[in-house]
Amino acid sequence: MDFRKDVLVRSTATVSRNKWKYDADVLYELDAELPLVPVLPAELNQVILNLIVNAADAIREKHAKDETHRGEIVLRTYQDGLFAVIEVADNGAGIPREARQRVFDAFFTTKEVGKGTGQGLAISHDIIVNKHRGDIDVQTETGEGTKFCVRLPLQGAQISSTDQQEEPVESNADNPETVPV
Repeated sequence: MDFRKDVLVRSTATVSRNKWKYDADVLYELDAELPLVPVLPAELNQVILNLIVNAADAIREKHAKDETHRGEIVLRTYQDGLFAVIEVADNGAGIPREARQRVFDAFFTTKEVGKGTGQGLAISHDIIVNKHRGDIDVQTETGEGTKFCVRLPLQGAQISSTDQQEEPVESNADNPETVPV
């Protein structure tokens, strides 16, 4: 089987294709030299999926009246010192200024009623910050687009699937693996 350096990001984009295929093109700028990264693969997949779906929604929102315009979602990976970086950028509607401080709050959403739960970014923040000892931030410009940047330690940080749990977890989904992102 062909294991490529960008397996996790690329496969998550493929799984999410039905969410973006009519509205956007996905561009890959994936670092083939990026070292393997210790992660909880299923949980990191969930983060990337949330970010791609949000990007597709933002593009759809911006271009709802112009069906001829396709947006772009850029998936980028690279190494920055002792961190692996995953960026998900779009040229969608951007996040309104008054909402920027709350994007990672549970139950906060800028989507219309019935379209969003306000859980995706809150869960993503928890997975990256609390379980992977990394960080996630957002850069956005209203009307221009948004870029989420996930930074994951390459080594030395202990991944914690159960900070609060006393008994060991036996599921493979909760045990860190060193994988290509």
